Amino acid sequence: MQIAVITILYNPRPTDLNHICQLAEHYRGVVVDNSTTPSFSSNQIGQMDYIFNHGNKGIAEAQNRGLKRILEDNRITHIVFLDQDSRISTDYPDFITTQYETIRVRQPQLAMLGPTVLREDCGEEYRSAIHRDIISEDGFIIRREVISSGSCVATEVLRKVGLNDSRLFIDFVDFEWCWRAKAKGYICGITTKTQIHHKVGINELRIGKYTIIISAPIRYYYSYRNYQWLLRRAYVPRQWKIAQGIKQLLRFIYFPFLVKGGYERWKFMVSGLLAGLKKQD
Repeated sequence: MQIAVITILYNPRPTDLNHICQLAEHYRGVVVDNSTTPSFSSNQIGQMDYIFNHGNKGIAEAQNRGLKRILEDNRITHIVFLDQDSRISTDYPDFITTQYETIRVRQPQLAMLGPTVLREDCGEEYRSAIHRDIISEDGFIIRREVISSGSCVATEVLRKVGLNDSRLFIDFVDFEWCWRAKAKGYICGITTKTQIHHKVGINELRIGKYTIIISAPIRYYYSYRNYQWLLRRAYVPRQWKIAQGIKQLLRFIYFPFLVKGGYERWKFMVSGLLAGLKKQD
């Protein structure tokens, strides 16, 4: 197995850059930088290529640029995706790739495998309030969607499913890829045998037993716009369309009153909704 790692940067901290430099000593791959100024002065970081995007082109396009570079090398068999703040051990890419191939013996149509995602602040697992997991003996759990941070995909599968939809920019990019993979006969899932700490959003709101993720204001523009676009696609699960529609409707009602900075976010929701109602290019 030949592994490549793709990491996306956006105004990273020095600790993020140090961690990437450590990984680059062990793995090949590509670091794609969406920052306004370059984070590195060279186009090579250890064994990894460095691509500066001259501004924020979105995570979908940034990953695509990395993927195109990696797919030029036919020796690469697996790709591991990381965020700039992903803190992993140096053997993590090897381990998740080994798990991928172990599970693929029983599940030959495996497309993307992710780790169990834990909250960065408290170590709790991010769980759906609706779905109930069925865990196989090898620790594999089928999931309709897998977030890209820490995930692994075989290049042969990627060539068949295709790259990210760069028009989505950021929100639902990894979900859309998983749904497109399922439409082509693949499955996605996570493994309980490895974990990664990850912070979703910038804050949380607790309402009873439910935890609501609060994102940066601009994210609601892309969330509401992309939802309107994805509503029109037949391969997007109907259950997700309904559940996401309810969430977005409820946010319209309570965000201005219960969330700090809620009115600013509400304005981005409106502009995203209006943009999404227009015909997609």
